[in-house]
Amino acid sequence: MFASSSFRARGTAFAIAAAGTLSVGALLSVVGSAPANAAPAETRMVSTAAELNAALESATAGQTIELRDGTYEGKFELTASGTSDAPITLRGSRDAILTTGSNSSGYALHGTGDFLVLTGFSVSSAQKGIVLDSSSDSVISGVDVGTIGMEGIHVRTDSKNVTVRDSVVHDTGLVKPGAGEGIYIGTANTNWGEIMGSSSTADQSDNATVQNNTLRNTAAEGIDAKEGTTGGKLLDNVFDNAGYSGANNADSWVDVKGNDYVVSGNTGGGARLDAFQVHDVYSGWGRNNTFTNNDITGDVPGHEVQIAGSTSLENTVTCKNSNADEGLTNLSCE
Repeated sequence: MFASSSFRARGTAFAIAAAGTLSVGALLSVVGSAPANAAPAETRMVSTAAELNAALESATAGQTIELRDGTYEGKFELTASGTSDAPITLRGSRDAILTTGSNSSGYALHGTGDFLVLTGFSVSSAQKGIVLDSSSDSVISGVDVGTIGMEGIHVRTDSKNVTVRDSVVHDTGLVKPGAGEGIYIGTANTNWGEIMGSSSTADQSDNATVQNNTLRNTAAEGIDAKEGTTGGKLLDNVFDNAGYSGANNADSWVDVKGNDYVVSGNTGGGARLDAFQVHDVYSGWGRNNTFTNNDITGDVPGHEVQIAGSTSLENTVTCKNSNADEGLTNLSCE
């Protein structure tokens, strides 16, 4: 078997070399667009919770699971991983609804694999909406997550390079307002022991991109980026009444406690206090974040950017006019 595989590899290499400067199309005709033994991408249609559970349990790289319109009640788990060239996709329309059946019970969808694409469907009536644990290079796009007991979407446990985009997250924290974030990145240091196995091990859910989402009526912050996380991008999101409850200090659209975040192009109104806040809640964190080109279009009674304490912590706020009642920032801008 190994000799045969080596022969095929040498044959392919010879064919490419012999082809010289052939066009891409001609090269494909020589070597083929895919290995002869590659399985074609499969789409599996499901219409019941039992079918969805079975599809998730047997999912393999390159497979698409298509949700027919309807309600799927359960606590769904996707543990398999795709690859960069062959992700695992779960998709449906907004009329395909995942639910645990209770705002006080379970995760509607829990993903622990890499290279997952979760797109289009709705999540409603669950304790937590979509949770990704140790899931890298995954994408959540075009979903509607609302009527949730705690947080809508949570990216945690060293998940890397996750993107949440083009989605609507709303009406969160209906059971526990202080834990009702719209999109939550990482883990609070007080929970590292439970989630990471050690109270001194940070949840390094790094390089998250949260872009072009609508966050409204979230009891806690619309986006909460926790200490221990680095390098995220919070871009072009729209906030409406995010962070309204005041529970557990929830009083802003966005709270950045991590490092090296870029917060740009966001708009909205209806804040309890500030639009954006930076907090130093754990030594070495809440630093080197950049706020630029954001816009206040509704009532913000505090600052546009509030940096807790008396020093900038190496955070940067680009100077501009602001419609926030207390102005652009409590410290200096650049």
